[in-house]
Amino acid sequence: MKTESNKLTKSDLNKVGLRSMFYQMCFNYERMQAGSFAWCLLPGLKKIYKDNDNEVGDALENNLDFINTEQHAASFLMGLILAMEENHEDRGLIKNLKTGLFGPLAGIGDAVFWFTLLPVTAAICTSLNSQGSVLGPILYIATWIFLALTRVWFLRAGYNLGTNAITMITKNAKQITKAAGILGVMVIGGMVPLYVSFSFAKDLKLFNAVQVQAIFDDIIPNLLPAIFVGLVYFLLKKKNVNILVLILGIIIFSILMSLLGLM
Repeated sequence: MKTESNKLTKSDLNKVGLRSMFYQMCFNYERMQAGSFAWCLLPGLKKIYKDNDNEVGDALENNLDFINTEQHAASFLMGLILAMEENHEDRGLIKNLKTGLFGPLAGIGDAVFWFTLLPVTAAICTSLNSQGSVLGPILYIATWIFLALTRVWFLRAGYNLGTNAITMITKNAKQITKAAGILGVMVIGGMVPLYVSFSFAKDLKLFNAVQVQAIFDDIIPNLLPAIFVGLVYFLLKKKNVNILVLILGIIIFSILMSLLGLM
C-alpha cells in the first residue's frame, strides 16, 4: 500500500507514461528494448533519488538487461519497478521480477491489444470504408491514440499495485488471455460473410430442379464462406502450406470455377 511519503506524484508518473509512448524507438539484437525501457524510467528515478547520480545510475544499469515485451506490459512493469525502487527493494529482486514477468505480460498484452482489439477495430473500420463512410479511418486513428494513452494508466496501475500485482497477474494470466482469444475469434468469425464471397452460380442446379446454392443456404446461411475459411486455416496451421502457394492456389481455383460457370 502506497503512503503519503511517496516521492512520485501523479504528474511524475504521467511523465514516465508519456515517455513510454516511445518505448519501441531503440532496438538492438543483444538486449532488444532495454535501452528504451531504462530511458523511460529516468524521470521517475531522478525524482526518487534527487541529486544522487550514483543511485540513479545503478538503478538504470539494473534495467539494461534483455527485455522484449508488449508496450502496455512494459508500462505496467515500469510502474512496478518505480514502486519497488521507491521502497528501496533489493535490486536483485527487482531484476528477477522484471525478467520473470515480461514474458507472461507480453503474452497478455499481445492477445488483448494486438491480436484482438486493434484487428477487430481494423475490421470494423474497413467495413465502414467499404460502405463509403469517412468514419472508418477516423475511428481507427482515434482507437489507436486511445490505446496508446492507456499506457499511462497501466503505468499508474503498476505503481499503485506494487508487488501485490504479481500474484494477481500470475493467477489470472491464462483466463485473461483465453477470454481475449475467444472474443477475437467470435468477432472475426462473425465478419467472415462480409469479407469472403464464396457461392455457387445461381443457374447451377441439381437434377435441373434445385439450386445447389439454395441447398447450402437452407442448411446454414453463409456455410460455404465458413467452410472455405476453415479450410484455409487448416492448410496454414496444420499442414504448414506456404502462404504464397496458398494465395496462388486460391486465385487459380477462383479462375477455374468462374470459367466452368460453377461460381
